[in-house]
Amino acid sequence: SLETEADRLPTELNRLQRPEVCPEYWGDVTEDKVYFENVYKTEMCDRIPLEELVEILLYADTCMDGKYLVDRIRLVYPTIHIRMALGMDWIESACNELPNVHVYIHAKDNGVTWEKLSRFGPTKYLLIGRNMVDFTHYTDIDRMLRVMNSLQVDVVGGAVRLEPEGQWYLGCYQSTLRNFTLRIHPGYDLSAQSCAYCDYIASPFLVRRKFFQTAMRSSSLSGPVAFVHMFLDSMHRTGVPASNTVACVDVLFHVAGKRYGLQSRGISETPKSSWVALAKQWILNRIVLPGGFDYQWTCDEVNIDCATYKHVGVVLPGCCIEELARCLKGFLTLAFKYNVSAFPVSGTLLGSVKFDGGFLPWERDADVVWDAYKYPIIDEPIRKSLERIDGCELGQLVYKTHFGLNISACSGITNNSCIYYQLRSKSWWIELYGDPIITVHRLWGLRNVTKINLNGMWVTAPPNPGRYVRHTYGDNVLGHVQHWRDYGLPTAWTRYTNVENEQFGLCPRQFARHSCLRGNYLSTGNIQFQDSVL
Repeated sequence: SLETEADRLPTELNRLQRPEVCPEYWGDVTEDKVYFENVYKTEMCDRIPLEELVEILLYADTCMDGKYLVDRIRLVYPTIHIRMALGMDWIESACNELPNVHVYIHAKDNGVTWEKLSRFGPTKYLLIGRNMVDFTHYTDIDRMLRVMNSLQVDVVGGAVRLEPEGQWYLGCYQSTLRNFTLRIHPGYDLSAQSCAYCDYIASPFLVRRKFFQTAMRSSSLSGPVAFVHMFLDSMHRTGVPASNTVACVDVLFHVAGKRYGLQSRGISETPKSSWVALAKQWILNRIVLPGGFDYQWTCDEVNIDCATYKHVGVVLPGCCIEELARCLKGFLTLAFKYNVSAFPVSGTLLGSVKFDGGFLPWERDADVVWDAYKYPIIDEPIRKSLERIDGCELGQLVYKTHFGLNISACSGITNNSCIYYQLRSKSWWIELYGDPIITVHRLWGLRNVTKINLNGMWVTAPPNPGRYVRHTYGDNVLGHVQHWRDYGLPTAWTRYTNVENEQFGLCPRQFARHSCLRGNYLSTGNIQFQDSVL
């Protein structure tokens, strides 16, 4: 790894003796009750000069934009050192002659550029001026240093004002990473010293150089996504944030508004295509952003192999369940169209009961019972129609008894299917059992069959679905028990014994932390799974 000048600096005695910033105190409000600009006062002290502590990193598309920003910074901080990357192939003389500014060309606004800018320089801290287009005294570096030291946080940012529109917002966000879904939403739960604790912030920020180099090293992404990766990567890997980040309400950054094009993009303005690389890295199939932006991908689009996740201790990605739902709903739709009684059973019905129309998050297949007397319809029009559903293929007819297609004779054998098909997709098989007796026809004096929600579609079900699954699986069917194969049981009819009292199975190391059942999910309750099963 590259060694920075800061790493090579000897420890100086005077640095241990002098503070990085002088204390402040709250003065008399009545003395400045018109502007409320200078109520907080700074005590005089012998401190380390700011320019020895902080270096500013900038990116600008053009020399004109970059020079304007540097000139504005110089009005507030005349001697602070600046490193600036330009998205140009040459350095115009106006930028080549800027005092105390290192200029780099051929740059892109991505994680690699920001990490490279951070490699050199003697200062302990960096002000990462991402999306910054103007500067005033409201970007108070001393205030940020004071917070950095007093709260012992890693990153200090502030509010943002879009330029030239003038729109102000705090820019503090929280995040959740569960069910292969990243959600980022505005707001805060905790605060101190007028600073909100955040998982992600929209503003430029002050950060220790070493921390930034470590956090940004693996981010090659562009624009805001690079910083989402920086702030939240440890949550993806370990489930725990690596940084304590705050946004102070009184520190103001002037960032790019709409007139600046790509540079003006916040996370909500960043298009779906820019998030694909992050989705692939973190193994996500959905990202939900402020403003109602809900980006979803198929498993193929983000390189998720569904077969890999049919594993003990692991929850299924939502895109895998969608693949299963597409073929299953396709068959049930065709069965209804051709007047073939068909309904979900076993774990498929259990999933709909437990998860309000969803699937078991550890499902391995799907099970359907259909009217065996209607096999000619299954074998002809329904088979042909299924071929037009993307990725669905109906296998050959299989006899389950020696009676073959003599369904009447087969019906004399209780509790048995007569014939069987397997419906296959890329990652799934759906067991289609042709039964001679269809329990859903037992109406008990009611006018219509019971219907249950299956992934947004109302489908025929046993008369009392809850009674059906409780009598099938025993008590506590609302508690969570993994698939019978995960317990090494020989068949689905083998009784589980007290497994609901055990923890979920251990999660193998090769899986992303957010895909593990143990440590992420409780053994009861369906709300926690809603992103993946619905």
